[in-house]
Amino acid sequence: MKFSTPKKIFAGAAGVALVASGATMAFADKAPQADGLSHDVDGNTIDSHRLTIDKDFTHVADVQGTFAFNQEGVTPNDELFNVFGTALTSMCSKPSIEMLDNGEGVANYYINVGGNIKKNFTVNVSEMKDSEQTALMGCSCATGKPFGQAAVVGVPLESIVGMADLEEGVNTVTAYGADGFGQALPLQYAIDKKAMLVYEVNGEGLKSTDGSAVQMWLPETVARYFTRNIVNIELTRQAEEPSVQQVDPQFRNKIDIHNTSEGCVFEAGYDITFEGVADDCGSPITAIEFSFDDGATWTSCATDGATADKWVNWQFTTSFAEPGDYSVSVRAKTADGVVSPLESTLTFEVIE
Repeated sequence: MKFSTPKKIFAGAAGVALVASGATMAFADKAPQADGLSHDVDGNTIDSHRLTIDKDFTHVADVQGTFAFNQEGVTPNDELFNVFGTALTSMCSKPSIEMLDNGEGVANYYINVGGNIKKNFTVNVSEMKDSEQTALMGCSCATGKPFGQAAVVGVPLESIVGMADLEEGVNTVTAYGADGFGQALPLQYAIDKKAMLVYEVNGEGLKSTDGSAVQMWLPETVARYFTRNIVNIELTRQAEEPSVQQVDPQFRNKIDIHNTSEGCVFEAGYDITFEGVADDCGSPITAIEFSFDDGATWTSCATDGATADKWVNWQFTTSFAEPGDYSVSVRAKTADGVVSPLESTLTFEVIE
């Protein structure tokens, strides 16, 4: 099975639309929001914050508009790793040779399977056509504000486990890359999360100059477990199952505005479309909220039916009759009640 050619989401509203990339404001630069937006997450207390703006912007309360969202769209392969920062291992590292169309490398999808199993074996996962699956899957680091999503093709880890004659008590799986990096996971967690051994991303078969080109992808799991260039999978029996790293609480429920235009100047009365992405890496996004009065009031737009395994692409279209300098802040809410600790803010001007 193959995906149709993936496309990025773009603004589609009438009138004037914003067109490039916004920025999430730094956590330390924000002042506390109103009472009631503190959350206890895994023993940590986090607060939603809003930007305190010195400039005298035009404030408009309870701005109404047209809202739409979907969970489609992908990050192009040549950008996929640039949004994840500069960590040294797994999917967060860059550059990722197997994601670049450099004409080098080979399509090697062989993986050795061993550990506490009765007989070690080697498998070419790309030849397991009966088990091949496709998925649209998000990927996010534990810190920072990255967003990444891709259409992937591969084989469920569960299919590989099913081929192994496990010894009693096996409870841990570790995928090792060609560089020796491996991150242990509870076996049942990896199976329940539908972990995949991926050999095609956004319609492009992966190649590698170092070991195999197979990658581990796991929905709702931070990117440190997305091991690249997998050469060995170890199924082992541990005295205690390994813990699974979670997103740093202050980076829960990430949101970004993905469009601006130079100068951000628009004519009064014309439609302006704001668009971006929200992702929580674990809990479904239930609403995107917009404020045009420095957080005094918020317009809440429900994202009914959104799931946690993919990001939310959102669009909000509105217009302003009066000229002036304006600011919009955007935040998201999740099913477990968390409000974005980091909002995304954009300033713009409306003229006659």
